Amino acid sequence: MPPRPEKPRPDRPRVLDELGLTKSLPAGPGDFHLLCGADSHGDGQDALFLGLGPEPERLPELFQEVRNARFIECPELAAQLGQDAESGWRARIPADFAEAKPSDLVALARSGTRVVLYAPGPRLFPSFWGPLLAKVQLALFANAPAPRQRLAWLPGDEGGLLRIELREALEALGFSVRFTGEAGVEDFRALLAKGECPELFLSVNFSGLDPLGEAYHLLEAAGARVAVWCVDNPLHLISGLKARYWTRLPLFITDAWAVEPLKRLGAETVLHLPLAARARDLQTAMPPPAPAWADLAGRLVFVGRSAFPGKDGFFAGCTLPEGLWAEAQAMLGLGQRPDFGWWLEKLKIDRLWPGAEVRRAGFCAEETGRAWRTLCLRRAQADLGLVTVFGDEAWQGLLPESTDLRGFVDYYTVLPAIAARAGVNLNLTNPLLPCGLTQRHFDTWAFGGLLLSDAAPGLDLFPAELTREITFRAPSDIAPRFRALTSSPTLAADLKRAWRAELARAHTYGHRVAALLELLGPAAC
Repeated sequence: MPPRPEKPRPDRPRVLDELGLTKSLPAGPGDFHLLCGADSHGDGQDALFLGLGPEPERLPELFQEVRNARFIECPELAAQLGQDAESGWRARIPADFAEAKPSDLVALARSGTRVVLYAPGPRLFPSFWGPLLAKVQLALFANAPAPRQRLAWLPGDEGGLLRIELREALEALGFSVRFTGEAGVEDFRALLAKGECPELFLSVNFSGLDPLGEAYHLLEAAGARVAVWCVDNPLHLISGLKARYWTRLPLFITDAWAVEPLKRLGAETVLHLPLAARARDLQTAMPPPAPAWADLAGRLVFVGRSAFPGKDGFFAGCTLPEGLWAEAQAMLGLGQRPDFGWWLEKLKIDRLWPGAEVRRAGFCAEETGRAWRTLCLRRAQADLGLVTVFGDEAWQGLLPESTDLRGFVDYYTVLPAIAARAGVNLNLTNPLLPCGLTQRHFDTWAFGGLLLSDAAPGLDLFPAELTREITFRAPSDIAPRFRALTSSPTLAADLKRAWRAELARAHTYGHRVAALLELLGPAAC
């Protein structure tokens, strides 16, 4: 039998979504979803259509039992489809369909009116539909939730990035904390329906928030204050977002370099909020050296990965440009920093968002960071012969066989003893954050250890008299700095005392959370 001829695909109209990307508009029965009200074919029902789709003239056929139809349409979409009252899209709207105001939505939803959503709408114009749909959901709760004072939700679990530190800091300020785990908008909706609403929803790296901002709009409509602390590169973090809601969020970033790029993209509130130390580590006396790690005394110790988990997937399709890579490697040997900003400029990447183009620069910066770590560790091993590395197995292919390679250690239970026992702890800052610091800049001193760091620009957060003795620029400077620090017990002890005092004065997570809350202001109670 001859093959059946393929049915031609319908000629769907194409529009630009709110990000300026071209999208097609379907108009089948399955593109309209009942949100609330009677069954979709209930006899004699009033209806409110949230979006009409590209073929509004078909709606009476799809919803034959509906009477007293009203609609709300996204103005941006309506303008693209054609406002001509005689021949455009608006001319094809059934004559008995009355246009409603967005302010009418809640009352209509509560009245039992059937509310029907044109499902593609929130994906195309989430900034318009997101707040409206959040109001519908809240309107249908038996009891409207209100923010509970001094309640914070932290998406993720207690083992996640900075979760313990943030819980401790919030509890010290009188908050109770709920870890929401891997919860998403459906779980948040269930908690809100039970009457629980946080005063503060604090996301680390956009955890708990979805690409279109549905969870954000729901929490904001309920009165919660939603904020994001970007610990990793914020341009990487937003590369996966599909809506502009993030520009309305208060963004706290650990790298001051990113403030201006984010503002140019439309971010309304961006503040530099560096990493910090745990207050509890600074409130106790420095512990005596742990016997289990006695072999680390007098050694240079580095703790870190050769690459971050999931790197290959995140940077899929990215490559190193040969000429620029050679230039970057030459710069590293001289102690110069071909960082993320340098790569953006050299690769001529102007479109930072929307899209993932920015990841090309991120991949090059990440490879630069690995090359920098490898270069420094190889030179230190050659000059000192006293280097211990705690990290992943990939280091075996990057470092000399003479290097003392050991596996990962737990951050909270083992690392403090290692840092305190090591002769010197080496920090190598990732150029993915041009002016950022790492957790080692804080916790090494808090654990009672001695730090040697590359001269990252972000160190200007601290007094110059504290950073002068503990920084190096070129790999060849590591060994002389190491010998200077280990040859003078008095210098080492003075540095430890001074650094711990400075951290306790202004650089604990309690300080950071207090600053964050001050900027956010009172809850919408």
